[in-house]
Amino acid sequence: MPILSETVGTVAYTLLCRAAVSLPSDTQRALQLARGRESHPTAQAQLDAILSNVRLAEETGTSICQDTGVPIFFVNLGGACSIVGDLPGAVSWAVERATRDVPLRQTVVHPLNFHNPGTNTGWGAPIIHYDLVPDAPYLEITAIPKGFGAEMRSTLIWVLTSENVRHAALRTVLDTLEDAAGEPCPPVIIGIGIGGTAERCLLNAKRALFRSPVGAAHPDPEVASLEQEILAAVNGSGLGPMGFGGDSYALAVHAEICGSHTAVVPVATIFQCWAHRYSTARIYEDGRVEYLTHPMEVRNG
Repeated sequence: MPILSETVGTVAYTLLCRAAVSLPSDTQRALQLARGRESHPTAQAQLDAILSNVRLAEETGTSICQDTGVPIFFVNLGGACSIVGDLPGAVSWAVERATRDVPLRQTVVHPLNFHNPGTNTGWGAPIIHYDLVPDAPYLEITAIPKGFGAEMRSTLIWVLTSENVRHAALRTVLDTLEDAAGEPCPPVIIGIGIGGTAERCLLNAKRALFRSPVGAAHPDPEVASLEQEILAAVNGSGLGPMGFGGDSYALAVHAEICGSHTAVVPVATIFQCWAHRYSTARIYEDGRVEYLTHPMEVRNG
């Protein structure tokens, strides 16, 4: 039987609520590892405060951060399943309900007159990105409350193919973090898109942020080596957690590539704050719901 949009809405609501109050285990492990290797006392204190915040948010069921951001959803549509109903409408319902119930801060406004409906919906929000996954027997959905202290530091540059694209990617990240310092709330995750068109490059950088687990290497060895080179340079900057100095400005660097024009290559950079909030589930046609990032593992019906 097909997947009903009402089911998608219910799952999207659960995911957004969980993402707002509970960091996935891979993010918590990355923060704990950063604390274990941090050598600067001020940075250690910052990381201790972050980890304490994570525990308190989960224990009390309150948002990890006061900026609950703009809701973003990645939806992978399996080619071997079907969906009936208004999927975007169901996701909007989920956002409106989560805004009321968690509660989430009412951050989404009209971009010109700043009218705020108080629902985190409207004018194209929530933002939903769709991909088709051939032969997959499920719909996979990821909910992301994306804070804007990090988002606003996104960049897009263009590199002539006569130049060194690796060096340009490294340079643009270092230039961005030098200007941003503690504003993106480090330790951050850095997503990098290389190649494609402008919009594809930026979207790849955003998708790269949510590669799981945090720190997983790109399957292309050349891309993976660039990730490690940039990570070492970023953490070698000495800016550290919250920009107060230390060894851990970034938890990970994730890059994605796309075929590019022979003359010029776009390079996009997007930051994600330490509150790396996301939650993912898969919905099957038989009614099963498998929660991949948060403890509810499998639910029937």
